[in-house]
Amino acid sequence: MSVKSRIPLILLACGSFNPITNMHMRLFELARDHLHQTGRYQVIEGIMSPVNDDYRKKGLVSARHRIAMAKLALETSDWIRVDPWETEQESWTETVKVLRHHYNELQSKKEFMKNKQPTERSTENFLSSQCSALPELKLLCGADFLQTFQTPNLWKKEHIQEILEQFGLVCISRAGSDPAQYINESELLTKFQHNIFLVKEWIQNEISSTQIRYALSRGLSVKYLIPDSVIAYIAYHNIYTEESEQKNEGDLLQPLKLHNTATTVSWDGDKLLCVQKGEKEDRGWTQWIEGDEMHLTLVTWDGDKLVCVQKGEKKNRGWKHWIEGDQLHLELTCEDQVCHQIFKKKK
Repeated sequence: MSVKSRIPLILLACGSFNPITNMHMRLFELARDHLHQTGRYQVIEGIMSPVNDDYRKKGLVSARHRIAMAKLALETSDWIRVDPWETEQESWTETVKVLRHHYNELQSKKEFMKNKQPTERSTENFLSSQCSALPELKLLCGADFLQTFQTPNLWKKEHIQEILEQFGLVCISRAGSDPAQYINESELLTKFQHNIFLVKEWIQNEISSTQIRYALSRGLSVKYLIPDSVIAYIAYHNIYTEESEQKNEGDLLQPLKLHNTATTVSWDGDKLLCVQKGEKEDRGWTQWIEGDEMHLTLVTWDGDKLVCVQKGEKKNRGWKHWIEGDQLHLELTCEDQVCHQIFKKKK
């Protein structure tokens, strides 16, 4: 398929970028190479959208600094840009709404560019063409992003479906992650797997912003891990310190605040425990890792039934219990096996 007949596509990455690293920029390059190799797409632009300060993540520095650092880092790119819209909103904005915003911007720009001469920018060249279709917009992410869809109360199911169905994902895998397994374990992800592009990073690069901040707060060198211009900016403004790492400590992430009236998250050894209090008590989840497997136990109410769903090596595993009259019912399930027990009060 010739370049002109390919589908124009824009990649959007949402995240903290706290700070931006070489790996963040590398994700865009990997995604573009993969999509071009399919022969179907022509990537015309990449957009970085830093999260709003109201996200309340521990150690999250001001959006003003995160935007400035991203702009400095992207000075060497002729196709990736940073967009401040998400940081300029009054509060944290859900990812699906960020995607909607940029898609609406594309539609508006398409109308505007119909009567304007094309410039050197790839996006404007495509949009100014009377015959070109509106570019597709896809969310760029790391493969572990798929796993967050299973985190209770972090995502609304309808938002996940809209992202998958209307936009699509381009996921870059990293060492130790198995995105195909995440997809197989989710009915929704499996349904829309045709719109999920899995990209393998053959040259493993595990640079993370968390590790960068750790080094910076202790006065260690991060040269060759982030651009020199960003290193200079951080040093000049003294951004990452032991004090900055404590910012928002103890705060709940904004998505969890919105979906729960009261939530306590704590560690019990190697297990992460969550207790939620709202209309019903005895609701929460437990999450832990054994070997290379993540186990998740989610307890919720379904009417008057207390339902537990467990995700691990066994499928369809969990239990329900409820009361009918003077009887306590317990239903245990594991794969295709069901055990229903009834307990009566001893007279």
